[in-house]
Amino acid sequence: MKGQLMTIDDLIVEALTAKDRFWFIQSFEITARTDATVTLRFIIETDLFIQIFFSQRSGRFNLVLIGASGRLYGRDKEYGFWHRHPFGRPEEHEATPDGVSLRPINQFLAEVEKILIKHNLI
Repeated sequence: MKGQLMTIDDLIVEALTAKDRFWFIQSFEITARTDATVTLRFIIETDLFIQIFFSQRSGRFNLVLIGASGRLYGRDKEYGFWHRHPFGRPEEHEATPDGVSLRPINQFLAEVEKILIKHNLI
């Protein structure tokens, strides 16, 4: 997100609406929450899920598609800068100066949906 201060509550509200919007999401849980951070998980299949971590204090934001072998795809904001870990090359970092939309979970789930279909992951 550019120039927009998101809160943990904002993120949870978006996650709760997104879980019903995307057909491939089997379940959703808040796996950890403090006053400053939250970790969310969207289960797709037993060994396939999306994990989202957000620190309201530092602005660190991680959105990751994880499979049995580890990270498959991701978007991260660290030290104020966004980058992407492309599918098929998750160890690489591609700068994404545009960041993400004002609805980062919906954007990321839409990207994951395309990956799941294109690569026949579900």
